[in-house]
Amino acid sequence: MAKARQITLWVESTPGQLGRITRALGEAKINITGCIAYSAAGESAIRLQVSSPPKAKKVLEGLGVRITEEEVMRLTVSDKPGVLGELGTRLGQSNINIEYAYASVTKGSRKADVVLGVSDLAGAAKALRGL
Repeated sequence: MAKARQITLWVESTPGQLGRITRALGEAKINITGCIAYSAAGESAIRLQVSSPPKAKKVLEGLGVRITEEEVMRLTVSDKPGVLGELGTRLGQSNINIEYAYASVTKGSRKADVVLGVSDLAGAAKALRGL
């Protein structure tokens, strides 16, 4: 279980924004290791984990994108029924709010990567110890 740096981009919700941003990162040889994007009220939030946050920030500032940074929890868990339920239950019992989550499983893998934006990072690490 590790803390990870996440960059969140706030852009107008229009066609091509994700392509423009990810192309610029690719051209700068920055690898995207985690991503979720969604839109609400005409604005899109694009949350990224990248191989080099400082370099990515510089590239994205050059595009005129509003950026925020935050620490999130990134953990690898078994890909089996009930694991996400156990994770959510432990955090709830510790009074830790999950503000958002995203996950990915590679087909045929027995592990899943889960990213959590939580109200208390240190408390979440303690609550999920041994999971």
